Amino acid sequence: MEWPSEIEKVYVICHSEKEKERYDRLVKHLNDSGIPESVIEFMAPVWSDELTNDIIFNVYDPFLPRPVPGLTFKGRGLSKGEISLAINFYSCVKDAVEFKYKKVIILESDIWLRDNFVQNLTDLLSDLKEKTWDYVSLGEGVGTRPPEAPSSYYSKTKAYVPPHQFVYRCTDSMMFQLPYLEKIVKTFIPFREIIDWEMNYQNMLNNGVALWADPPLAEQGTCYNRLVTSLPA
Repeated sequence: MEWPSEIEKVYVICHSEKEKERYDRLVKHLNDSGIPESVIEFMAPVWSDELTNDIIFNVYDPFLPRPVPGLTFKGRGLSKGEISLAINFYSCVKDAVEFKYKKVIILESDIWLRDNFVQNLTDLLSDLKEKTWDYVSLGEGVGTRPPEAPSSYYSKTKAYVPPHQFVYRCTDSMMFQLPYLEKIVKTFIPFREIIDWEMNYQNMLNNGVALWADPPLAEQGTCYNRLVTSLPA
């Protein structure tokens, strides 16, 4: 199955040295899934043990005034691993905006792509041609799926409206359009929440139109006990 050329970049938030086991797995897994090496970019310019106080307090403000209360208890005390993950995600956003990639996918290092990923992605993109969207959740998070979607995992992948306003089920596998990222790049720093909840806030702030892919195209390894989390305290 040919890679859909409209997806110009697949960012993978993974450090080739500090997450070597994950990196080695992903290199093979992404290739086996049919993603061309030419569109893949591993992005992890900063790691938790490299964070200084200056870096942290330039990007993260646990007491940032906002018109909504804190969305999670974690927001008041993010770990260095959670902060570095948000920074690395933001680096993907900045790169996509700088190079004007019209559509991109961002994956975290614990991602498992489902069988026939490229075919399912192609089906999803075909369905999206008739819909308005800024962001599509490709994975199912912690097992959350749109109520109106078929229960079978063997149905043709389509996009559905989420059942609530907290549209970022998780941030393990996401697809974005450039105009949305051009908004996010201006409002993401400083952040206040752990990344998935920060993106829920950012989506509301920027009036994003979010959809969920179903059957999902990916699953989160740490959620389904394939891996132990690599976010150190």
